[in-house]
Amino acid sequence: MKGKLFLIPTPIGGDPLKQLPKETLSQISSITYFIAERARTARRFLQSAGYPLPISEAIIREIPKKQAYTHLVTDLAPLKDGISIGLLSEAGSPGIADPGSEIVRKAHEWGIQVIPLTGPSSLLLALMASGLNGQKFSFHGYLSPKKELIGKDLRRLENSSKNDRSCHFFIEAPYRNMQVFQAALDNLQATTLFSVQCELNTSDTFSKTLRIEEWRKQPSPDLHKRPCVFLLQS
Repeated sequence: MKGKLFLIPTPIGGDPLKQLPKETLSQISSITYFIAERARTARRFLQSAGYPLPISEAIIREIPKKQAYTHLVTDLAPLKDGISIGLLSEAGSPGIADPGSEIVRKAHEWGIQVIPLTGPSSLLLALMASGLNGQKFSFHGYLSPKKELIGKDLRRLENSSKNDRSCHFFIEAPYRNMQVFQAALDNLQATTLFSVQCELNTSDTFSKTLRIEEWRKQPSPDLHKRPCVFLLQS
């Protein structure tokens, strides 16, 4: 019998024992082989989640950050031997604005059962908290890394939203948050709704949706180096 691939959500902030369902924690406890973005983060998560075995007994393979995943087949080989694997995200849900999709795809190719476990996703939480269109929405990952093109990207999303009344959302490297926020104030139309969802599920949560004209009238929030999701709707 083949093993199963479990997709394990990682709390965005706070205690896994409080944020993850008992069923998810129980399943994590039964797995001894993991694939994660960073082994160090994975070990810390397992310890805080009440992992019953010595952490040294858990096998953790890292997903390469930039180069091609040349060891994908090797890392997933235990599945064919009946050993289940847990795929861990740095924060949130694997494969959603995080690496992992090619691992899941390979599992499907091999006829492996893929089981997503219940837990947090900053994107879903942000959409819920924004009050914007949850019936029609698009996620765009990151905007252009070039400062001079950010405004152009924002206007493109705004025009698309204007045409079909959809919500568009994206994330950014935390150190560029203020740059993106200012670009939104400078480039979006006054009546466009713009939502900032920051450090969700933590004691420092910032959640606010206003029209651009209203954002311009108040001091900018401090978003520097804080995990954020930005949403807009024309």
